[in-house]
Amino acid sequence: MTPISSEERIAVFRDGRVELSGPVDWPSGTRLTIKPIEFPTAPTGGPAGPVIIAGFGLAGRCVADLLERGGIDYVVVDQNPVTVETQACLGRRVLQGDVSQESTQRAAGIESASILALTVPDEQAVLRATALARRLRPGIYIIARTTHTSAGLRASQLGADEVIKAEQAVALQFYERMRCRLSRS
Repeated sequence: MTPISSEERIAVFRDGRVELSGPVDWPSGTRLTIKPIEFPTAPTGGPAGPVIIAGFGLAGRCVADLLERGGIDYVVVDQNPVTVETQACLGRRVLQGDVSQESTQRAAGIESASILALTVPDEQAVLRATALARRLRPGIYIIARTTHTSAGLRASQLGADEVIKAEQAVALQFYERMRCRLSRS
């Protein structure tokens, strides 16, 4: 996804209205151009395999939304029994378990999965799950979440194809906000 400039905002269209993700200081009458985000669709060249989403907090839910909009099959793995029960009642494929355990990855379908999205906030679990998934299915695409850059480097060493490091994302947001503020001075 293209980075958002200091003047761009994420928005959601709901109930006939566009809702911005946060406050703005634009003057009244500011004209806007709205361009919908294009979501990927399921590959047409044959089944690529489902996506495993490990963790169903905000990040996992965003991943699921993206996949649902594209008609891409996925399964959710989460340790919270309330989350699992709620999502099952909503019709999602979900199982309760620790994604860093081999039995859980196998139950989630690691042998045929195309992507493993490790959105859980537990860095040690992410590192264990990355190493395990790389061993069980060497060709799987792994995207991992870590809090610290050092854990992100370790996840890459263990086989993650991409790592989202919260520490760096926060730093980038601070930079963007400060740059915007200083440019107005």
